[in-house]
Amino acid sequence: MHGFNKKTVTFICILAMFLAVCPLVAHSADFDEYAQYSQAVINLPPAGDFDGNSSWFTAVECFPRDTQAIIGNYEAEGRILAATGKTVYLQKTYGPATSDPDHWLKVATVSNNMDPSFVRISPDGTKIALGLGYGQPLLVFPASLLDPDNPPLLIDADGNPAPGVTVYNVNYYDADWADNQYLVINGGQWPGPPYGSGVGVLDTSDPNDQGRALITNIPGASAGVAVDADGNLVTGIGYAPGPPNRTGEIKLWNSSEWSTSPEAALNYEDNNRIVARNVLSAAYLGTDEEGNLHVGGGDAFGTGGASENGYAALISKAVIDRVADPSGPGDPVDESNSSEYREFAPDPCQNDSATGILANWWGENLAVMWNPSSMPPNCNGDPGSADEYWGPGVVPRLTLYYPSNPPDYDGDAVPDSIDNAYMSSNPGQQDTDGDGYGNACDADFNNDGNVNLVDNAIFGQAWHNYNPNCDLNSDNSINFIDNAMFGSRFGQSQPWY
Repeated sequence: MHGFNKKTVTFICILAMFLAVCPLVAHSADFDEYAQYSQAVINLPPAGDFDGNSSWFTAVECFPRDTQAIIGNYEAEGRILAATGKTVYLQKTYGPATSDPDHWLKVATVSNNMDPSFVRISPDGTKIALGLGYGQPLLVFPASLLDPDNPPLLIDADGNPAPGVTVYNVNYYDADWADNQYLVINGGQWPGPPYGSGVGVLDTSDPNDQGRALITNIPGASAGVAVDADGNLVTGIGYAPGPPNRTGEIKLWNSSEWSTSPEAALNYEDNNRIVARNVLSAAYLGTDEEGNLHVGGGDAFGTGGASENGYAALISKAVIDRVADPSGPGDPVDESNSSEYREFAPDPCQNDSATGILANWWGENLAVMWNPSSMPPNCNGDPGSADEYWGPGVVPRLTLYYPSNPPDYDGDAVPDSIDNAYMSSNPGQQDTDGDGYGNACDADFNNDGNVNLVDNAIFGQAWHNYNPNCDLNSDNSINFIDNAMFGSRFGQSQPWY
């Protein structure tokens, strides 16, 4: 799953740019390698946005590896896109972001408050699907419409879309792109009664398409949905306490068993390819680059037991392969087998009603989203209690997990997707002016977005009167090394790569 406009004036910067655009063969994350990196925490925009609007959730997605999408002057590759309140935000830098407007770029707005169900980016990074929330339409629009300098109003209060935005009035809970044209959607009663839940497919090249039923007769509440790189479709049951309890059941259809142009809908109950019987609420389904299936959500109503809250899970590619086997489905995941199943619980209270998870293919990391509203020793409820609910003002936190050798183009032992100057070595990640850009790449001392004569004057003053913002190599002195680094940045504008 899922950059910077690179401006360089020296050979070193050109070489670094080449490495970033044309990297050496990257390490693919192994199922058992994911581990937490000490600095890898990102605070998302608060539910309801920075302008104080109302929302119960912040929906996020990462732009994919190798996308050529440019948003303003920012390469989209690997950046987080977040939607909440009345605003869509783009991650400004890759470093550890705070929930601060200076670290997030407003790139689009809507007139009415969102309770966003999802934001999904097509595999090539050129299209965005935004589910505004219950009772509101689904918007599909080109990523090129996003603009940090002049954020467009995607849809007005009367439901009129901006040019380039297509409005679809379909039921949805979650969605995933099957390719760059077709969007697979899990939504309540898809496409209408009498189904409890179902999956449909939408042709986003047709502004008049209202979708076709793909899978019907899913009992209980809607779950997530995902299409992996092999064409397997997975979905399940978000809530069905039974008895028997089927909350968190996940099934799979291999690539030969479903189509984006279905002649007839498939019956969920006819499928015996079971990936998992009870994992959380089968939400936040998706895969990392290796094909391992991540699962989030939470059994907030207690039907799965206290342990079914406060964590996200990962199911190995080996399980997916055996369940998808054309010769016959293999066994579901064995949750007691650590080579098949893992759990990630970054929240020390482990009390969230739902835990999110997504994969960033560019950064080769998993990001687990949790609610930090209470912390030890003052946790709201016991571990597994689901007493911490999402709501307006909550600042979602992402904890990132990496394989043993994640992408690190500048070789400073800080993974690229958490590095505030990912093409300039800065192991200490110093950012003394707090703008999100590491000192190693930030010669814009007055933060006007340009490196110019004003910054030159500030640097000259720091030569005799130490200014930590001008200490570009962070050696506690202003010297000829800093002077050379400043000279290489003179005339540039944000972003610095």
